[in-house]
Amino acid sequence: MNGKIPANLSRKARKGIGLAAIAMLLAGCRQNYQLTNQTFVMELGTDVYANPALYIENPDSVDLSVLSVEPVSSGVTISDNRFVTVSLDYLGVGSYDFVLKDGDAKTPFVIKVKDTRAPVVHNQVSSIEAQWGEMPDWASIFGATDLSGVYYDTPTDFITSPGEHDITVKIRDRFGNATLQPVHVKVDG
Repeated sequence: MNGKIPANLSRKARKGIGLAAIAMLLAGCRQNYQLTNQTFVMELGTDVYANPALYIENPDSVDLSVLSVEPVSSGVTISDNRFVTVSLDYLGVGSYDFVLKDGDAKTPFVIKVKDTRAPVVHNQVSSIEAQWGEMPDWASIFGATDLSGVYYDTPTDFITSPGEHDITVKIRDRFGNATLQPVHVKVDG
């Protein structure tokens, strides 16, 4: 066939064939949109939604009902329209591959989750008493929390000499984010 509609068909039939051809062309065409970034950087604990409008420029000019955001990286699932790492209520620290699907067309992008925040210290303590030879329980004293875990770094020599000592407790997570807490310690001998 030469691509033309035969002239011997009725006007209605030719119109129907023309409309069907246009519909097939439109169904195979990808919408014209652009991602706002190729890599999206998020803070650990931030909700990462599966809403296509969040990732494209001018979402009001696109038919969002035919778009979807899907994870490519393993271990990522959708819960309440949010992407989460399996067994967590958020995406853990790392780099994740996603695609924006528009029919059969797939536009890849990356979401990087970083932890840049220091642990949150819930108890502001400026002085404590400690027993000679016993390290204070810093977790119960400061009550710090962080999604990446909390570690307490302190000098150890102060507990081996009775008296009063001014020390600094470094409260950090596993990614090196830290806060420093000065503490006056009275060590009973």
